[in-house]
Amino acid sequence: MINIAECREHADLYKRLSGASGISKDRADVLKNIARTYVGLAGQLDRLASLARNELR
Repeated sequence: MINIAECREHADLYKRLSGASGISKDRADVLKNIARTYVGLAGQLDRLASLARNELR
């Protein structure tokens, strides 16, 4: 399963790719959306881990 750090790494990669020269605006927009999706997934995984820790108490 992908972890929080990997999600953030993927987000950084896709954000960098979205700023590459010579790509269309549409392609850059899709890459930015993918980056945001990975950021959101990292947040959800973090929340899930927090909930799991609290349930063990």
